[in-house]
Amino acid sequence: MSIRSGSRFSSSLQLFAQAAGALAILVGCLVLVGWLLDIAALKGILPGLATMKPNAAIAFLLVGLSLWLLLREQAARWKRNVARGCALLVALLGLLTLSEYLFSWDLGIDQLLFPEAVRADSTSLPGRMASATALNFVVLGLALLFLDVKTRRGHWPAQFLALLGVLIGFLALIGYAYGVQALYAIAFYTSMALHTAATLTVLAVGVLLARPDRGLMTLVTSDGVGGMLVRRRLPVVLGVPLLLGWLRLQGQRAGLYGTELDALH
Repeated sequence: MSIRSGSRFSSSLQLFAQAAGALAILVGCLVLVGWLLDIAALKGILPGLATMKPNAAIAFLLVGLSLWLLLREQAARWKRNVARGCALLVALLGLLTLSEYLFSWDLGIDQLLFPEAVRADSTSLPGRMASATALNFVVLGLALLFLDVKTRRGHWPAQFLALLGVLIGFLALIGYAYGVQALYAIAFYTSMALHTAATLTVLAVGVLLARPDRGLMTLVTSDGVGGMLVRRRLPVVLGVPLLLGWLRLQGQRAGLYGTELDALH
C-alpha cells in the first residue's frame, strides 16, 4: 500500500492539525477574556449552557501550543521540549482534577484564576471542569507526549489515545445535538460546555492528523483503492446514522410517533 509522502492530501491533513492547534489557543484566550471581563457569551456561548472553566481554557492554550510546536517532525529540540512540557502540564492538570472527583478532594486548583467570578457561577463545584473534560485532557496530553513513540510491534500509542479523545468529545456533541444530558454531564457534577466539547473533538482530530503517514492514518492517506474507499465512505458512514437518529428524535418529540414507532407495526 503506497503512501505519497508530502502529497496534497497529507498536506491538507496537517494543515487541519495546524488549524486545530490554533483554534484551541484562540478559544482558550477568548474564554479567559470572558472570565476577566465577565462576558457570558465567551464563557458559555448561550444562556443556560455550561461554562468553560478557566483551568480548561488554560489547558487549551497549553495543548494547542504543544500541537503547534510538534507539527514538524524535525522541529528544534527546544521546541520539542517546550511542547512536551506543555503536554505534561495538561495531563497533570486533568489527572489532578480527576483525583478531586474520585477521592472527594479539594486541591484548591479550581479557583486559582478569577476566584470571585468563578464562585458566582451557579455550579455545585465552582471552577472545576467536568470529569469528562479532565479525562480528555489527560488523554490528549499523553497523546502529544507519545506523538513520535513507536512500540516494538509497530503501533503508535498516540493515535489510539487521539481516537479515544475524539470519542469522548464526539459523544458530548451528540448529547447536545440529541438533548441527552447524560452524554455530557453527570448528575450533581459540572457539565462539559458545548464549546469545550467542540474544541476537544477538533483538537483530538488534529492530534490524530498530525502524523498522517503512519499507523492507522495510512488507511486514510493511502493511494490505493482501500484508501480512496475510506475517504469517500467515512463521512457517509458517520454522518448518515447521526442525521437519521436526530430526525427520528425530533419526530418523536413533535408527537409524530412514539418511542416504539407504533405506526409501523
